[in-house]
Amino acid sequence: MVGVLNDACLALMTSIGHRVGLFDTLAGLSPATSEQIADAAGLRERYVREWLGAITTSAVVEYKPETRTYRLPPEHAACLTRAAGPDNLAGITQLVPLLASVESPLIACFCDGGGVPYSAYGDFHRLRPS
Repeated sequence: MVGVLNDACLALMTSIGHRVGLFDTLAGLSPATSEQIADAAGLRERYVREWLGAITTSAVVEYKPETRTYRLPPEHAACLTRAAGPDNLAGITQLVPLLASVESPLIACFCDGGGVPYSAYGDFHRLRPS
């Protein structure tokens, strides 16, 4: 179950990285510091640094402590950037927070019956693979 929890957290971090464009930014950079990555992405360095810590711990991004630089390996970029098109797995991870957002109404259905309307699922139709 610890692995499940770790993987769920990685899915959320992957979704965040996709939504704010960090995977695309990293794919276009040579090894870079968190400051350089944040500047290139137009984001706040503190949040980029925290995200990099999580995504590096999961071995998605490589880190060189001697230069304090991060790198997205090309084989990871191939399935985590918008350039991957329909093979972009990072985009699909957006389903995890979306599905989690209907957890409470779904639990109520277990207790009281009924259902959860499609309208509660927000961007589900936009996010699902075609």
